[in-house]
Amino acid sequence: MNDEKVMKETTEKLGRSEVKVQGLQDGYRITVKGNEEELKQKRRVGGAFINLLKQLEKAGYRLPFPFSWILRFWNRYSKP
Repeated sequence: MNDEKVMKETTEKLGRSEVKVQGLQDGYRITVKGNEEELKQKRRVGGAFINLLKQLEKAGYRLPFPFSWILRFWNRYSKP
């Protein structure tokens, strides 16, 4: 993406990670930098949580608002 589109940006340290939020003309970009192994572990835990939500939905359980929203977002995000 072209850096000319960046209108605002901020960088914050969160523990051993660094989060950069950029306000673009047509949206936002969030970048997380940190320990590669730690980030991989968090992705695995996040993936397992998404799989649990999918199984609960498939079994017919009604998911509360934040969880149903996360699952809908993930389903749209992961489409090829």
